[in-house]
Amino acid sequence: MDYEKQLREGGGYTELEIQGRLEGCDLHVIVEHINTLSEDRIYCNEVINDSNKTPQEKRISKGFIHSLNSSASNDLFEGQLSKLLGVTNIETKHGWDGIDETNNEPYEYKPTKIDKNFLSANVNINDESENKINNISPHKTSYNNPEANFVIAPINKNTSEFACIYKFKESILYNSRIENLNKPRKPNQRCVYGTNIKKCIELSRGHNEIYYKWHNPKFF
Repeated sequence: MDYEKQLREGGGYTELEIQGRLEGCDLHVIVEHINTLSEDRIYCNEVINDSNKTPQEKRISKGFIHSLNSSASNDLFEGQLSKLLGVTNIETKHGWDGIDETNNEPYEYKPTKIDKNFLSANVNINDESENKINNISPHKTSYNNPEANFVIAPINKNTSEFACIYKFKESILYNSRIENLNKPRKPNQRCVYGTNIKKCIELSRGHNEIYYKWHNPKFF
């Protein structure tokens, strides 16, 4: 039985709830923060190309753009996601990235820089143990971990614009992460779990979980 038929014949769902499970619900974002980093990038490029700016101003601007482009760090985008979602950013290196303090729901952010195929852009989780997958960590002891959220945010790598933001329940990943952890691998080979928005939509449907989405009309 396909998912839509299952929802309709199972009863108990309004038409709005059915569509939310099939197509995703609208994700509320605080729009004033959508273009902050892309506008900062434009400003920094203007500084770099302005002969009247000092060498120090140019260095600072180049450093900021380097941080936006960096494949090693997404700190700027993770902090911006907390602002967009209206939650508190967690600054520590380990543990969750954000927290909805009202419901004590934690957030894991996966911004990824790409210039096309946003819905199939891969994001990775390093899964070195079952404890990691089960969120057993001294950095995660005081949160409502069963309700944790998993956010994938593709970013146009050339402009630093958010192309879209999808929010899923982290629990939808559990079985496939455990399965991936148990695959044979070479000694000292890291266990990396990869997923993307399309896969998470299918997992959400398989677990009958609502997911939320925001699309930048410039890219969709």
